[in-house]
Parts: sequence; C-alpha cells; structure tokens
Amino acid sequence: MEETPNHQLIIAIDREFGSGGKEIATIIGERLKLPVFEKNILQSLGIANQKDVQDLYYRDESPRWKLTSRTVKGLTNSNEAALAAMEFDFLRDKARNGDSFIILGHCAEEVLKEYPCMAAFFVSADEEFKLPRIMAEANLSREDAIAKMKRHNWKRKNYHNSYCEHKWGSSENYDLCIRSDKLGTQRSADLLIKFIAEKYPDIFEHHVNK
Repeated sequence: MEETPNHQLIIAIDREFGSGGKEIATIIGERLKLPVFEKNILQSLGIANQKDVQDLYYRDESPRWKLTSRTVKGLTNSNEAALAAMEFDFLRDKARNGDSFIILGHCAEEVLKEYPCMAAFFVSADEEFKLPRIMAEANLSREDAIAKMKRHNWKRKNYHNSYCEHKWGSSENYDLCIRSDKLGTQRSADLLIKFIAEKYPDIFEHHVNK
C-alpha cells in the first residue's frame, strides 16, 4: 500500500541471532499493519532458488557497488556484493514509492537514513535467553547452539560492517537499543511500539486505525 508522505513509516531492526528480533518485528507488523521484509526480499527480486541467484549474478554485469558514497570494502567483484546491491536498491525503491514497511537487517538504518519517517532499533539479549530459543527452534544441543549463534552473529556483523560506515550494534546509530531478555519479546515489542507512538504520533494513529 502506498502511503502519503505524511503517513509513511519505515522501521529498521538489527538484532543478534536468537534475541527474538524477528518475533518482535512480526508483533509490531501485526499491530501497525505493516509488511515485514527479511529473506523474503529474495522472492520479491524474483529469486526462488539457487539457480535464480546465479542467474541474477550474471545478468547484472555492472552492478552499482556503492551503499552511500564509498566502494564496498573488498567486495567490489563478489557475487555477494551484487546481490546486496540489488537488495539495497529494492529498499530504496520501496522508500521512494512511499511504502511503509519493517525491514530486518540489510543495513537499512544506513541505506534509508535520509528518510525522517524511519525508526531504527537494535535488539540484543544475553546467552541464557538466546540459547534455549536456538536449541528449541533447530533441535540443537547447547554446544551446537552456541556454535550456530556465534556463526550467525559473525556473519551479520561482517555483512553490516562491510557495507556501512558505522559498526553493527553501535548504539549511536539507532534510535533505541533494547535487551529482549529483560522484558521478553512481547513486552519488548510493546516498548518499541510505544516509542514509535511517541516519536510519530500522527503516523502511528494512521497505521493503527487504517
């Protein structure tokens, strides 16, 4: 749904693996009637399987490598950078079209930083909150869950820091950083919704009541 400039709302959420950031985003999306984008960006780009990924890599022989004003560090000839460039363009196009949405990861707080209607959050949690969630979701032992958590957080940090000027998780780059283990995912989502309502009261009312 295309919004008027006065009603557009973009919510960017970065999160540690296992912290419940996706669950929080889903709760906020249901409350504010906003679509949530994460891996489904690939489907939006027409990528359904690995073959489609490869086709897109080779179809775009001269992708735009810049996120803001600098070249991606060390990745200017990589397939990863080609795909990232397409994902960033997807977000920019949606924002330019006036769409309202929630985006998990994808450097959104920097890619879309020119939009005053964006609220950016970072969700973290301690290991004793994250590990049981990871173990239950993937049916893993504690040792394997620790390894998976560290691997995914390294990937998220490396991806973000390769494309952005600021560092993944640095508090000065987000409107609010929260520990989901302190309140749980539902109350953490409630807290972020309250923040949005305070920061953008008219926009909030529009989305709640539409």
